[in-house]
Amino acid sequence: MSGVLLRGGEVLEPETGRRERADVLLCDGLVAAVGAGVGAQDGGRVVDVSGKLVTPGLIDLHAHGFWGITYDGLRVDAVAGRSGVTTWVDAGSSGAQTFPGFKKYVIEASRTRIVPLLNVCATGIIYRVVEEFIDLRHADVGFAIETILEHRDLIAGVKVRLGRSTVGDNDDSPLWLAREVADQTELPLVVHVADPPPTVPRILAALRAGDVVTHCFRANSWGGGTVLLNGKIRPEIRDARERGVLFDVGHGAGGFSFDVARAALDQGFPPDTISSDLHQAAIQGAARDLPNVLSKFLALGMPPAEVLRRATVEPAKTLRRTDGLGTLRVGAPADVAVFELEEGEYEFADVRGVRLRGSQRLTNVLTFCRGEEMARDGDPGLMPLFTRARR
Repeated sequence: MSGVLLRGGEVLEPETGRRERADVLLCDGLVAAVGAGVGAQDGGRVVDVSGKLVTPGLIDLHAHGFWGITYDGLRVDAVAGRSGVTTWVDAGSSGAQTFPGFKKYVIEASRTRIVPLLNVCATGIIYRVVEEFIDLRHADVGFAIETILEHRDLIAGVKVRLGRSTVGDNDDSPLWLAREVADQTELPLVVHVADPPPTVPRILAALRAGDVVTHCFRANSWGGGTVLLNGKIRPEIRDARERGVLFDVGHGAGGFSFDVARAALDQGFPPDTISSDLHQAAIQGAARDLPNVLSKFLALGMPPAEVLRRATVEPAKTLRRTDGLGTLRVGAPADVAVFELEEGEYEFADVRGVRLRGSQRLTNVLTFCRGEEMARDGDPGLMPLFTRARR
């Protein structure tokens, strides 16, 4: 593979906080050099990125990429080249029964990196009108454990979706089944939180250090939120963070409220990671893509370096990846995103239609995954949406 030199950009390395004008050389799928005056390889390509922000490829900790099988799934490669996302964490689209097909026909065929979380529901997320845990026979603990052990090098966590529409009359039973799978495999448990049952305190009681609550800035139907009770951070939420539970945004089509996010930030409770929960409804709604979600946190007053850290270094830590994902250190995978950090007047919306004005936004202009440039004009495979099946 011939080298690519990204010349003259403003390099932001979230791992160290370094931000300076520098060149970045990509060679043989790895970051070969970062610094001033780096020379191009003979026969290599030189790209002038002066005035642009050069960052590690983004890691979207919550997305759905099982296209054609699950209701939510997108062709994530088609989104990568215009979003800067080089690693997609598929949040439980597949379960033990459907995972072999996901691995063979999607993960192994993908140009970008897909890191799966296994749904404790054996079928995964298939038909949203009758959801995973209405019938607990779908939660096959032994099958899930066997699948993870067989694919331990690939599966990074256990996923369970909770909420009234998902669990029916089964309350927190699916949570404890997922807890058993996570304990037996020593993987983190990632929990989707929605309107109860089960309640937030019951969910938090099951979580350990390294587990993740996604949709942390979701507003509940009665005006509260995942992390808020009467406008204040729940005591159980602060206790959970103190013992190492992590909180992820998971914007999606129903998982993000400006009012909840603003109240949490004002009370010193930022998210650990910022993800899009990109799926069929989210990409056509307020989420749109991960840079758009990140830009909302710029509008909320979070500095660019902190925003980008929560979409690079921090999700890599959450995944327990020590192979250089989320960094631009020499020898790391050549995953690079180039952005315009645009200045102007912009308006952003949350999933409830609340709008917020901001003066900056991130717009992706170039993406490399493993040193290969990703196309910007792909078809994400959008399908007709049915209101009753949206989350």
